[in-house]
Amino acid sequence: MKRLLFTFSFVFLASYGMAQETLSLGQCLKMGIERNLNLKTYEGNVLKGKHNISENRSRLLPQINIGAALNDNFDPPVSVTDGSAYGKPYNVTNTLQYNASASVQLQMPLYSQTARTALNIAKTLDVLNTLSYAKAKEDLIVQISKMYYLAQNTEEQIGIIKDNIKRLEELRDITQAFHDNDMALSVDVKRVNVNLENLSVQYDNAKAMLTQQYNMLKYVIDYPADKAIAVEKANIQQIDMAALTGLDENLSELQLLRTQQTLAEQQKKLAKDGYLPTVAISGNWTYTAFTDKFKNWFHSGESNHWYRSDGIGLSVRVPVFDGFEKRSKIRKAQVDIDNAKLAYENTMKGMQTQYANAVNDLANNQRNFSKQRDNYLLAEDVYKVTSDRYREGIASMTEVLQDEMSMSDAQNNYLTAHYNYQVSNLTLLKLTGQLDKLLKP
Repeated sequence: MKRLLFTFSFVFLASYGMAQETLSLGQCLKMGIERNLNLKTYEGNVLKGKHNISENRSRLLPQINIGAALNDNFDPPVSVTDGSAYGKPYNVTNTLQYNASASVQLQMPLYSQTARTALNIAKTLDVLNTLSYAKAKEDLIVQISKMYYLAQNTEEQIGIIKDNIKRLEELRDITQAFHDNDMALSVDVKRVNVNLENLSVQYDNAKAMLTQQYNMLKYVIDYPADKAIAVEKANIQQIDMAALTGLDENLSELQLLRTQQTLAEQQKKLAKDGYLPTVAISGNWTYTAFTDKFKNWFHSGESNHWYRSDGIGLSVRVPVFDGFEKRSKIRKAQVDIDNAKLAYENTMKGMQTQYANAVNDLANNQRNFSKQRDNYLLAEDVYKVTSDRYREGIASMTEVLQDEMSMSDAQNNYLTAHYNYQVSNLTLLKLTGQLDKLLKP
């Protein structure tokens, strides 16, 4: 029975381990781009913009309508005309009770500058939707990358804590042996146990934090919540640095602002186009029939004879005065143009400042990373020497624990410096338009 339970537990744990999928940063980014629910909203807006263009284009195309009508004038109207030709003052004509009609009508604008400008505005809005999607995609790449780097950092932290726990457990066993042989005080054993307990708490906190980070990462990339994932082990010794090519002026954010300025200019032109005349052509092909009794529709004769009426027309509309409505629209549009120019200039200067600061941060974080790595390696060597001396009975427990604490601080500082280095490099990748590098496997 015990063997059966052991076999079942082994198979369960093995299947759980196999179910966990290790994802690279490139895989997470591709999943996020394909599945992220918020990004899909932007995709829907892009598709909506395409339909909006078709809707505005239809206003420049012919409009054809077919109509039919049947009227029962149960109290028929009369027509009164001059009857002097008949020796009467008035000539009264009674209309028939029933009439029917069938028609085909055609309408088509020959010249409408407002409709053409509206179509151009729809195309500009489509460009805005596309750029908004591109910017949302860039922001998503940065968000996922930061989450991925943070999970890697936490994984490394957990690994270091486990190593420290292992070292302290060995130190505790040695100290306990010294105490059993009256070579160490009981307080020394307690000191080691206190440090072990602190490390155990750090380990539990780091594991809980890592679980939350993975849950958030799964949410952003729309990964099944009931499946386990893991990130690749971080290569702490190497970071692919961004090429310092200067601020990319074709970033989606800057293109968005330039396109918004174009849109404001088109809105102003649309208001001005309201002063221009519009020309349209219309035509109709109609058949009409009249009768005094409904049953006559089903018999041949004059009472249900269909009379054809065809025609074509040309209409011109010239706006003269609208109470200064168009003038107000033009002035409002000019304010939007000025604001769009200011927004672009302000954002451009802000991003240039961000780039300069990002370059400075990268250099500073690179120096800090290098120094913290050297400090970490030095702290490890110091702890190793002190630990060996303690085993030989030369160093005290206080010295060992102090060096162990210094080494732990150096380890945390090293990991923090590495994460800051990654984030500053990520910022430069975005500002220089090199985020696509992260998508490569």
